[in-house]
Formats: sequence, structure tokens, C-alpha cells
Amino acid sequence: MAEDMAKSLDNAISDQLPPDSATGGGRAGIEPAEARGIAAGFGEQDLDLVNALQINPRASWTRIGASLGVDATTVARRWARLRGTGLAWMTAYAPEFAVIGYVRMHCRADAVAMLSDRICAYECVFSVERTSGRYQLNLSVAAEDACALDDFAVRALAALPGVLDVRVAVGLRIYIEGGHWRPGALDPVQRTLLTDAQRHPRAPSRVRAGDIELMLALAPDARRGIAELAADTGLSETTVRRRLADMTGSGRLQIRCDFAQQSAGWTVNTNLWVRLPAGELDALGAELAHWPEIRLCAAATGASNVLVIAWLRSQHECILLENRLLQSFPNLDITERQLTLRALKRMGRLLAPDGAATGHIPFAVWPAPVASRVN
Repeated sequence: MAEDMAKSLDNAISDQLPPDSATGGGRAGIEPAEARGIAAGFGEQDLDLVNALQINPRASWTRIGASLGVDATTVARRWARLRGTGLAWMTAYAPEFAVIGYVRMHCRADAVAMLSDRICAYECVFSVERTSGRYQLNLSVAAEDACALDDFAVRALAALPGVLDVRVAVGLRIYIEGGHWRPGALDPVQRTLLTDAQRHPRAPSRVRAGDIELMLALAPDARRGIAELAADTGLSETTVRRRLADMTGSGRLQIRCDFAQQSAGWTVNTNLWVRLPAGELDALGAELAHWPEIRLCAAATGASNVLVIAWLRSQHECILLENRLLQSFPNLDITERQLTLRALKRMGRLLAPDGAATGHIPFAVWPAPVASRVN
């Protein structure tokens, strides 16, 4: 995957082409909402391109164009438009570098707006949603370890004015996550053209100097060129190319392509906390991996030991999803259900009400607290 782009002569095309409708600069190079005249919705070709980049994020534009039946310049220009208007973006992350916490916050109603802004600014909070129900804010947090997660919840979040309750669930195992979700826009032949030859997964290697820096350099744009990454990290181009192949091949580095879901027709997010016997968790994860609406299925601590997140086309589908879950797993108990009223941040991207990206907060892990010295 990484090698394909690294060896291609056309991998920098998109960096040289301005967005088709660039009319001004917004934060982080993204146009403000009022300048996004073309951002009203996704076209079918746009969703095809997003799907192609989800399958092979760093493939050359020539290869992606061949799968879509267009030339490299056209597909690169189309991506530049999507990225420049905030309709789609790419990022990278390394799950091994953090403990993930799923945090729900109950707040005073008059403090929710202020708290939303304060919390979105935290670099360790990579996703923020305002939701229905008792807990008005849902956060996804990256911490160095469990102690660091506790420190962030108690010292940073609970101390904010207007916070009434903070509930923390520690992620134990992720069965499905957003980077593996697909809209199913491409046919089997197109997917085959983008899929690399089947290889046995590489055994994860130990963390080496420069790995974290490489991940952070990729986080704002996972299609950055090898030379740029080498300059930012201080690694040689050969080392960057080799590290990318190793880290993506072993699953240590995840690359994903996200997009403004509302513009593409997925207008409803539902978050379900469920309780299921431990012996059935693996079966649930395996089953939900085949359900196209599921964005996340994660085992977590707490009486409700699974979080399920789905993207749906309508609110009515929430009822259908719950019925299907209960029919498939009779021992499953839905303990809490939430609708996302507004997604404010996803994987470090700040989002407009229409779901388009308006800015980027650099990613960082909340550090473990340093023990105070006792004299």
C-alpha cells in the first residue's frame, strides 16, 4: 500500500492542483462554509473516490483512476476539490500508542456550548459529539495509560465549570472501527483493482525512534509524500518508505478516509451501550463486521460492556437496527441509546454543522501524571 504511492511519479499531482472552486482560505487550508458553493452534497463519483481511498489510501492516482475509469489528473483534481472544501479528508493514527477512553459527560444545559468549545481544543480528545439523553457530550480520548485517563477525567474534565458527572469506560477490544467502514460504492472488479495481493499480516515490530513522529506527520494528511515526511521526521526517505510498509502491513498504523456523512446521505448517528455475556462478545464482533451500517463495535469496561455506533439513513432505521440486534443476540440488553445531535470533532477534524471539516487539531496523547516528590 505505502510502496505503491512511494514509487509512483504521479503521487504529488493533487498537491500541485488547486481545488476547482478555491475562492479563499479558511483554517488549516479549508474554505469557510460560505465559500463552499459546491459542498451541498456528494456526487456519486465523489463517493466512488472516497471508497477507493478507503480501500487503498496511499495508492497512486494512476491506480485509483484506473479503478474508477478516469485519468490520474482528473481523479487528483477531484480529490483536491473534496479536500479543499472540507467534504473529505485523510488521517493516520496508531492505536498502540494509547489507551482509549469513551467518556460521557452530564453538564448544565447553559454550559454545554462553552464546554463543547473547551473540550474540542484538547489534543487528546479526538472525537466529540453532542448527544440526546442524560449525557450531552460523548468524547473519545487517547491517554498514555489508565492512570493518565483517570487524570484527564478527574483533573481536566471534572474541574470544568458546568460539569455535573463524568463517566469513563476504558476500551478493551475494538472489533470494528470507523477506518474499516465502507460505503460500498465500488463494484467487485473495481475493488480488486485496488486491493494488493493477499499477504500474511506482518508481526508487529517494537516501537522505534521516529515511529511516533512519523504517525504525527501523517495525521493531518495521510497522503503526504515521502520527501515531506522525511523532512518532518528527520528520517531518510528509504527509512520512511520502509517504516510505512512495516507499520501499515502489521496494522500498527491505521490510515482512513473520512467524509461529510450528511452530504453523502448518512444523516443519523446512533450510539448504543449494550450488555452481553463475555462469552458472546467475539461472536457479536464477528457478526457486526458484516453489517454495513456499523461504524464501531468495541468491548469496554462497565456494566454496559459494549459500545455500538451506527450510521443510518433515517431515524426509523434506529428501531430496525435494535430489533435486528435483539433477534440475532437474545442475551443482549440495550442499556442506553443516544442520537448524535451534532458531531463537533472526528479524528482531530473540527466539523461544521453539515459535517464538513473546518479545521484540524494536532493529535497528542494525554500523558501519565508525574508523581510528586515527598520530602
